[in-house]
Formats: sequence, C-alpha cells, structure tokens
Amino acid sequence: MARKRKAREEDASEADGDTTANVPNSGDIAAARADDLRKWMAGESTLMAWLEEDPSQQPTFYNTTNVLDLDPDLKQKIARYEAEIESLKKMVSSGGGSTSDQEVAGLRAEVERLTKVNLELRDRAGATTPEAFREREAQLRERENELDARERAINLNGAGDPVMLERCKAELSEKEAEAQKREAELRAQLERAEADLRAKEIELKLRDDELKLAKMSKPEANKEMEQKLKGLQDKERRALELQDTVNSLKDLLKERDDELKGLKEIISYRENELARREEDLSFRERKVTEEKRRLEEAKRITGGLEEAELKKRLDELKAEVDKKERDLKAKEDYIRNKEAELRTREQGAIEEELKHKEADIALETDSAKVKTGNPRFDDLLLGGIPFGSNVLVHGPPFVGKETMVNQFIAEGLKKGIPAIWVSTDKTTSDLREEMKLVLPSYEDYEALGLVRYIDSYSRSMGDTTVDKYTIYIDEPTAHDKIMEAVDEAAKAFREKHEYYRVAFRTISTLIAYSDPNTAFRFLSPFCGRRKRDRAVSMYTIEKGMHGEQEIQMLGSIMDGMVDFKVDQLKLFFMVKGITDVQSRSYIRYTATRHGLSIGSFALDHIK
Repeated sequence: MARKRKAREEDASEADGDTTANVPNSGDIAAARADDLRKWMAGESTLMAWLEEDPSQQPTFYNTTNVLDLDPDLKQKIARYEAEIESLKKMVSSGGGSTSDQEVAGLRAEVERLTKVNLELRDRAGATTPEAFREREAQLRERENELDARERAINLNGAGDPVMLERCKAELSEKEAEAQKREAELRAQLERAEADLRAKEIELKLRDDELKLAKMSKPEANKEMEQKLKGLQDKERRALELQDTVNSLKDLLKERDDELKGLKEIISYRENELARREEDLSFRERKVTEEKRRLEEAKRITGGLEEAELKKRLDELKAEVDKKERDLKAKEDYIRNKEAELRTREQGAIEEELKHKEADIALETDSAKVKTGNPRFDDLLLGGIPFGSNVLVHGPPFVGKETMVNQFIAEGLKKGIPAIWVSTDKTTSDLREEMKLVLPSYEDYEALGLVRYIDSYSRSMGDTTVDKYTIYIDEPTAHDKIMEAVDEAAKAFREKHEYYRVAFRTISTLIAYSDPNTAFRFLSPFCGRRKRDRAVSMYTIEKGMHGEQEIQMLGSIMDGMVDFKVDQLKLFFMVKGITDVQSRSYIRYTATRHGLSIGSFALDHIK
C-alpha cells in the first residue's frame, strides 16, 4: 500500500509539472537554504555566489511563511548587508576618492545588479504563503482521493475479470517503469545541477576574491596573495602526502592480495588433497566391506568343519613357533657365552700384551717424553710431549681437535697408562662411543681399571644413568668437587703406575657457566697438581667463544698450545710452546673420526 501511495504522489507531481517533481520536504529545503546563508555569513561561501543565482532555478519553499523567519540572526545579517550596499552606493556617488571614473562606473553597475538580485531574492523568499501551501495540499489530497476511488472501482469491477486484472497490472507496471525512468532522469538532472552549482560556486568565489583584491591597497593585496599562495602550497603538500599514503596503501593492498592469493592456492591444494584422501578412504571402506561380506559368505558356506580345521592348524603353528623360540633362545645363550669367553681371552691377551709394553714405557721414561698416538705428530714434536705438560688444544668445532685428544688417550691405554676423563659437555657413553672409533677394544681397558670418568654434565642435564667407572658431579660450577674427584682417581693410579694421562673436555663450558677469572682460579691449581704428578694433560677450548685476552690468560698456566684453524676450506694446525719442534708454521692436515693425517712440515716454506 505504501508503494501505491508513493506512485500516486509521483503521478500527482508529474501532473502538476516539472517544477514540483521530486520536491523534498519543504522544511528540509528551508533548513538547507538557511544553512547556505549561514555558510555565507561564516565565510565558507560568498554573497556573490548566492546573489547571482538565477531566481528561476530556485526551489519553491513549502510549509513556511517566510524563509527569513527561520533565523532572526540571518535576517539581521541581511539587513547589515543591505546597509553595506547603501554605503557602497554612497561611495560610488561621491566618487570614491582617488578611484577612476571607469572603476566608479563598474562599482555603480555592480551595486545596481546586486540590489536588483537582492530584491528578486526577497520577492521570491516571501512569495510562498500559508494560503498557497494549503491550496496545494488540498489539490494533492483531492488527487489522492481520486486515485483511491479509481482503485476501489478497479477492484470491484475487475475482481472476477482476469483480462481487466492483467490490464491493470500491465498499466501499473508501465506506470512504475515510467516513474523509475523519470526518477533516473531527475537524479541525472540533479547531479548535473550539483556539478554546475559547484563550478558556479568556484567561479563566484574567484570573482569575490577579485573584487576583494580590487578594494585593497597594493600592499594588502600582495599580502593576501602571499597568504593564498602559502595556503595553496600547503594544500598541494598535503595532497602529495595523501598521494604518497595512497600509493603505499596500494602497495600494501597488492602485497595482501598476493598473500591472499597464495593462501587461496594453498587452501585449494589442501581441499583437493582432502578430497583425494576422502575418495581413497571411501574406496578402502568399500573394499573392506566387500572383503567382510565375502568372508561372511565363505564362513556361511564352509560351516563349522573348516573352522575346526583352521583351529587345529593354528594350534600346530603355535607349537612350532614355541619350539623355534626355544631354539633361538638356546642359540642366543650359546653366542653370549662364546662372546664372554672371547672377551676373557681378549682381556688375557691384552694383559699379556701390556706386560711386553714395559720396554716402551721405559723408553718414554728415559726420553722424558710421551707419545701422542700419531707418529707424524711425534716426529714434529721431536719425540713427543714432555712429562708434566699441560697442553691447550684450541680450535673451532669439527676440525679434529677431539680426535687428537682421543688418539692421545688411546696411545696411553695401549701401554697400560691409565686415563682420567673430565667431561663438562659429554656423557660417559658419548665418550666411550668416540673412543671405540679410535680404539675398538676400549671397553676391555675399562674392565682392566685403566679408565676413570669425572662427569659434571649428565646430572645437570637430568640424566640419572649410573656407570661404575664414573664419578658424577652435579654441575660444572662445582669446582671443588671436580678437584677432589680427580685427585682421588690420580692417587689410586699413582699407587700402581708411573704416571697417568688427563683429557679435559672442555674449558669453554667452565667459562660459560661462571666467568674467565673463576675458571682461571680453578685451573691454576688443577694444572699445578697434574704437573706435580708428572701427568700429561690435554685441555680442549673452543675458538670463537673467547677473546684473545682470555686465551692468553689461560695460556699463562699451560705449557703450550696446539692451535687449529680453517683457511679456504683447508685444515691447519700449529704448535706453540710445549717443546722443541721441527716447525712453528701452520701445517696442513686432514681429519676423520678415526685419526689425523698430517702433511709435510720439514720445509721452511710450508705455511
């Protein structure tokens, strides 16, 4: 019903002419007009733009007696404007001082035009009276009543006539189409009018500015132009900033679009993958169902006879499996006994071999140097490392410095020389596996009581494994306990052996858990006690983790250092201190987990 009423109003508007078509609420129009006048008074618009509007294009005001009555302040301002026009008239009539005749004539023409426009505006503003509005409202109501009567007549006469009903519907559809077309035309006209209005406002504002500048003196006009130029520059700068912002937002939007596109592709791939999996699962489900059906069918056909045979066969298979398991267990026991027997024989062989190593130990004692386990390294050191030496092994990770230490320990064990491991970064089992690569029978030497471990790493990592050859320290910072454990193991070895060897891995962990000074205070007496026992010790330290000053501080309590480096993917080491050597230059070598292969060092040009 609301649609019909709206259609009736539009038909009535079309019948009365284009001047009242699509007319908004009269109160809204009056308020909008008053708002335009306020904008002019506030300086947002110009009086010239308002006065020069074509009276024939002004909208008709309804539902008010006079536009000026809406705002008394506006009425007073218009009165003041008229007074300003009068003052301009007087100025024109008096000649305006130094104003030329041509300027006076222009001002007089402008005043006359403004006065004429102002009178027309007042006439148009006061033309709309309550009587005219009531007459218009009565006409609209009469038109609405007429349309209601026509609708009732159509409903009464054509209720049972489908042809009449269809014709009415067609007529109504045609009217609606015409109304929509008219509405579109009016909307287009409104947009064009608004565009023309904006252009006209800009043009009138320019005229108003020109008039204002014409009234000013030259200094004032220059100042005004400078202000306007500054304002334009500010607007241009803001426009450029906004353009940069828009460009950055466009780039960001493009990146987000690319990300969204990538995510869509991933989602599409996942969806396809899920579809394939779902199809595969459906196929498997159908296959299982078919197999189950076949099994049920076969069971139904064969009956209980076949089931009994299958059960009997299953019992036979179980008995056969039990027999195989018993045989396998017997074989495992036999192999275990053989391994124990072989190990016992091997230990006996090792003990027998150690008895024949006394000559080698005597040779080391006479030369006061111990072998390192690498003949080439011993040749470089002119026989080996002197007794009581503390050697720092310095280098980056994975260059073979640990392998050098493992060879050193293995060489001593082969001669029956005991070894003490101090570990701050490896468990006992890790060290044991590394030593097996250098000395396969390493565990046999452990069984002979030639190896002791001081492990300060496992317990700090939460490992509760117990090894019978290991003394566990809770954490690497327990320096006193480490010292006591090493002294205890050294005392036991000194009772039966001439000396012992020590491998400390690694000093870097001590420094990381405390600080260089604390590590120095611990290592200084530690190294002194090893020197007193004539033990030969090697201490590993990671290159790159410590400064040069720290390395020099630790070197001051050592007897020498083996320095490793990597240059152009090639490995080199250099001996500093320790003893007399054939070369102090960097010597190239290759490293595996089984040992080091050292190159030539007899030539002076080797670098």
